[in-house]
Amino acid sequence: MGSVRATGSSTTTPPPSNHYFLSPQISPAQRLYLQPLASLSSPEVRQTLHPHHHHHHQEQHPPWKKLLYLKQPYPDNYTDKSFLSQLKRNTTVVKYSYIKLVEDFSLIIFHISCILLVILTFKGIYIHNWDPIKPTILSSAIWLLLSTSTSNNDRINIKSFILIIFILLILSPVLKSLTKSTSSDSIWAISFMLCVANVLLHDYTMNAANTWRRLTPHRPIISTNISLSNAIVLASRLNSTIEVFSFILFAIQIGIILPLFDAKLRQLNYKQVHLLIFIILFNLVNYMMYSILDYKFLVYWIIGAITMIIIIPAYFLSLQRYKNELQGPWDTARPILNRPD
Repeated sequence: MGSVRATGSSTTTPPPSNHYFLSPQISPAQRLYLQPLASLSSPEVRQTLHPHHHHHHQEQHPPWKKLLYLKQPYPDNYTDKSFLSQLKRNTTVVKYSYIKLVEDFSLIIFHISCILLVILTFKGIYIHNWDPIKPTILSSAIWLLLSTSTSNNDRINIKSFILIIFILLILSPVLKSLTKSTSSDSIWAISFMLCVANVLLHDYTMNAANTWRRLTPHRPIISTNISLSNAIVLASRLNSTIEVFSFILFAIQIGIILPLFDAKLRQLNYKQVHLLIFIILFNLVNYMMYSILDYKFLVYWIIGAITMIIIIPAYFLSLQRYKNELQGPWDTARPILNRPD
């Protein structure tokens, strides 16, 4: 047996590389088995070994739809990126101006002034023996003048006025003795509760900016009935039938007809006339409160009116920056009310 002798340095000849053994006749699968293990992680090798698996990963699911009745290849707790794409923030929040808020809150003072004018007139008749005929004649003349000048149906207005007078003349003797067996303290308590309910339940939502609301008559039914009930309760404590008749007619004109007339002016966008009526009414209440009651009540009333007209609108406006209302397409639908046919 012959032996191989190393000449020079003792070095071992490396085995030939794999590509020396890969002939063109070898199939691709056989070629992979002859490749080193490090080369098996390449994308080409994975595609050759698992062609169907690679095609399955390239297949994409259909886009997710926000439909509950549609069966989709997604788990029940799946949340798509487009789930909150239609989310809206503060869409129903109205941006108010301070002047508009002052005008809106002044309507509360206007309505309270009408109630106070009726109460102060009753106190003057009941305690200070005022003549009830003079304020009734004055308010009736103003009512007829304004109603005939702002409406074309003069005959209808006069007929309505005569009908109210006729009904009151018939019912005055009955109303005079309506609460004869009731104590005065109970009457004052009932009247106070009716006044509070009148202020709270009155309809202040009339907005002249809406065109369709201009065509809809302003009918505060609840506050109208409460005002009439309060007038009847107070009139039952008066002494004579003429006092009952005059006071109820005056209370109807000031507590019911005047707010309706003012609402009509605001619907027609007569802001100057509304402001003039408000100033006259407010100053008249201040004068009567100073004349009949103590000046302390006048101070409290003025402070309350300033707070309601100036301070509360500013505070309400400052709270609007904290408004954070979220609304999505799946939220409960809100019905649209008071829409004309």
